[in-house]
Amino acid sequence: MPTPKPIYIGQTPQLLVDNHVIEYVNFVTRVMHTPVKHPDNPIVKTDKPWEITSYFRTNTWNVHWDERESIYKLWYEDMGWDYDEFMRLERSGEGRKEEEVAAIASYDTSIDNRLLYAQSEDGITWTKPELDYRTVDGRKTNICFGNKEDGRIHACTILKDPFEDDDSQRYKAIYWNAFTGLEDSRISAAYSADGRSWTRYVKPFTIGQMSDRQLGDVIILTADEQTGMYHLDTRARAMQEPPMSPKHARVPGWGPAHFPHDPWRMAKRRVFSSTSYDITKWPVLSEMLVPDDTDDVLDDEFYGLVRFRMGDLWLGLMPIFHRTYNTVDLHLLHSRDGFRWDRVNRGVPFIATSADGWDRFMAETCSQPIFLDDEIRIYYAGSDLHHDWWMFGEPEGLDVPEARPGWNGGQTGLGVATLRPEGFVSLTTDAREGVMGTHTVIGTGTTLVVNAACADKGFMAVELTDADDNVVPGYERSSCDTFTGDSTTHVVSWEGRPELPANVVANGIKARFYSRYCDLYSFKIA
Repeated sequence: MPTPKPIYIGQTPQLLVDNHVIEYVNFVTRVMHTPVKHPDNPIVKTDKPWEITSYFRTNTWNVHWDERESIYKLWYEDMGWDYDEFMRLERSGEGRKEEEVAAIASYDTSIDNRLLYAQSEDGITWTKPELDYRTVDGRKTNICFGNKEDGRIHACTILKDPFEDDDSQRYKAIYWNAFTGLEDSRISAAYSADGRSWTRYVKPFTIGQMSDRQLGDVIILTADEQTGMYHLDTRARAMQEPPMSPKHARVPGWGPAHFPHDPWRMAKRRVFSSTSYDITKWPVLSEMLVPDDTDDVLDDEFYGLVRFRMGDLWLGLMPIFHRTYNTVDLHLLHSRDGFRWDRVNRGVPFIATSADGWDRFMAETCSQPIFLDDEIRIYYAGSDLHHDWWMFGEPEGLDVPEARPGWNGGQTGLGVATLRPEGFVSLTTDAREGVMGTHTVIGTGTTLVVNAACADKGFMAVELTDADDNVVPGYERSSCDTFTGDSTTHVVSWEGRPELPANVVANGIKARFYSRYCDLYSFKIA
């Protein structure tokens, strides 16, 4: 069997989410760590008189840290939905086609989507400043985008653009833009200096040769600073409109039937992707993440994807919609190229809904994590409402509390959950001593730094070998200063000496991590 080429890692932390640097393990398991939800969640919720239907979902909000102003910024959608008017129109049948359960005309007449702004010094306690953009009942509001001139703003994704030299365009937005109703919606883009005041781009937004509403209502815009490109992870228009025979059985619920193993009739929510150097002009979308008919229990659907780089790999957060139970939870993915993805602990949520409380039916995100020195913050949307029972359950006649006439409970809100730095996944040992041996790696640093946590009676010791598995003299396991603590930046040493053997590191080195009752999150040569 040929000897694998050394893996160049430079000084990049090696997260152990996949097997890229792992040659072998024994009595070692991989553990996905669940973020700790903040005790004050939800940290943002409806509390202003002009907030009619604050709508924190996969597609409707973003959090960014603004280093110039030293504040966190939040944008979120208010649907402005007059549900009583919607139901009046539904009962009267005005504008409803015979086959429609929830009439588009009823929806269009009763909704007023707009974008709102909030800010925070610590990312936990938020204020909603009164802006000059739009008043309600003669009072200033925190509405920053969406009026008669700019149209309705729905499914708005916001990017703090790392590539932009023009200070007036530091923030970018892509969104559904409607002036009369859903049928005339188009995709628009806008820019802002500070995120409080927005200007629409004059040039049209295009995907391939199309310039109408060519995207679905989940749009997530991110930037890849390694390539200088923008990523658009989204839905394709009409992806849930498969060919149907008039002889097929139908039920009154919202949404089409699914045909297992028939890709030409794929009707599930799934993720499409495109890359571009211009946020208003994109190549055609490519289908990237599709539910599996065997593994995803027939009805699971992929709601969206927010991607981010961690070292030399991609991680992704993907909400999965459990359509029959009408709930959503959040799952962790990883990729080496940003296009072919695998799930971590398939079937197990990264952030789950709670047994009871404000996020008991939905937990999802569309915003990249915020990386601090001492923690990773994952902002997420939660709800004690089901996905759509509260919207369309009453006209469907569902026998659930949210669908009963006069019901007025539940809302969506914003929460936050935290992890230790690089703490998404660990290689973990228990009562038996375990070992993980790496492939040959080439680093550019002089010390071996580990992010690890040992429990009571736990330890870690490291042994170094050359590419041919010969132990490097002086770097035996017996010479290693055993680690028994909890540190994100522990420097491994051998008899008090932290320096690595320079000649071996330059040609390629292997590490053997021995441990018991220990979580190893990452290592690097730094």
